[in-house]
Amino acid sequence: MTQTQQMPFQEPRLEEMTAKHIAGIEAHYKGGDMSGVPAQWEILGAQGDVPGKAGSAHYGVCHSLKSEGMRYLCGVEVPDEADIPFPDWATVNLPAARYAVFEHKGHVAELRQTIHAIWESWLPRSGLAFADDAELFFEKYGADFDPLSGAGRIEIWIPIV
Repeated sequence: MTQTQQMPFQEPRLEEMTAKHIAGIEAHYKGGDMSGVPAQWEILGAQGDVPGKAGSAHYGVCHSLKSEGMRYLCGVEVPDEADIPFPDWATVNLPAARYAVFEHKGHVAELRQTIHAIWESWLPRSGLAFADDAELFFEKYGADFDPLSGAGRIEIWIPIV
């Protein structure tokens, strides 16, 4: 990225987050092909709400990053002891950690460009490092996010040290 190009986000805020438990639809992706992600979100939306879910946010969790490819879970926050009514759902724990939080500006289809700029430009010059023992990062979709239009608040949370 040249100096004349602008980052697709403002400088992140740093935030300490307590551990969270996310439940939802999960798939494995290889070779950067994430074409199945929209279908995951459609399935999640069609299954309805989870009793006892925490808050109104939705999460897209990229995890198992050290394996071949990665796993992507789209879901909601639930209490650790939640009874998930959908047998095909998986769960992932987001660790308590310090995170760099980036607000994505633009349509959801442009999210990959923002994530790429974080990894390739911001992180190397930030003086911080990815907490790779977490093996994950995640997207947080705010209550105002509209999946039909692809617009609304999206944050990318990167665990850092």
